[in-house]
Amino acid sequence: MPALGPLLFRAAAGYRRRIDERLAAAGFADQRFPDGLILRLCRRDEEVTISQIGRELSMTRQGASKLVAGMSERGYVTVERSSLDAREKVVRPTPRARARLDAARQARRELDAEVRAELGDEAISALHALIALLSGPEPIDLAELWRESRAEAARLDDAE
Repeated sequence: MPALGPLLFRAAAGYRRRIDERLAAAGFADQRFPDGLILRLCRRDEEVTISQIGRELSMTRQGASKLVAGMSERGYVTVERSSLDAREKVVRPTPRARARLDAARQARRELDAEVRAELGDEAISALHALIALLSGPEPIDLAELWRESRAEAARLDDAE
């Protein structure tokens, strides 16, 4: 029987792929990682700066600026001067970004319902118990997951 870790990773990647397919069908084929993280940060706070995004994602301001510029080019965010500090740029989600977040939420609901219908409530409850056992009692911070993924990728690059 295959090891549990790779199976869980495969399942997460498959789930993400299915959500991405649904988003593409809804007109959001141009999304990239970590667009969703950045949009959630912007939606959570009225004045999210590029510097704050960089800190949240454990990257330089320049790196965050490149990500934000790409999102701006694709119509997901606007960038304007901060009313608090003219040196800072504030990132705001556009109506297209809100529509993308809504489409992602809907795609997750639909996929979850399909999986539940296929496997049944008992299997889903067992899966929840497994994830709770492995992840611990604290909710997972997606920005922290991003930072850990970047650190792991850097570690793998160094090993080559």
